[in-house]
Amino acid sequence: MGPWNRVLGLDIGERRIGLAFSNTLGVGTSMVVPAGFLLVSGEERALADLADMVAEEGVGAVVVGVPYVGGRETGQTRRVLAFARRLRAALPADVEMFGWDESYSSASAGDLLVEAELKHSGRARRGRVDAVAASLILQGFMDAHRNLGVAPGAVLF
Repeated sequence: MGPWNRVLGLDIGERRIGLAFSNTLGVGTSMVVPAGFLLVSGEERALADLADMVAEEGVGAVVVGVPYVGGRETGQTRRVLAFARRLRAALPADVEMFGWDESYSSASAGDLLVEAELKHSGRARRGRVDAVAASLILQGFMDAHRNLGVAPGAVLF
């Protein structure tokens, strides 16, 4: 597992997929940056767009936020896991892919944006929330990986 030069974090929703990237800055050091969102106009198009992004950006690993509620699977959990399996099939074999518990990342992202006084409404704010949620998911994964040498709780796809 790892090391990777570039990691893509995803917060998968039905209408938007939040994006974040982590760049390796040196030995054991990385920086996570929200990178906007992808509008989902159809699953096949979203899978193709993500596969293209992975290739164009030189991504070595993808971390997908998996929404558990109280440690339990929901309908949304199953939808995200199914999408992640299809994404795994669309990516090159040398790109590693992980699931990471994203519990409450969108709520935390919304709170962070309010604290930062980014009080945009509507689609612009929802897109920012998705991107920040993706960065929180990715940062949690990267912190666990860096500190423990392995990301406990990560699910390999």
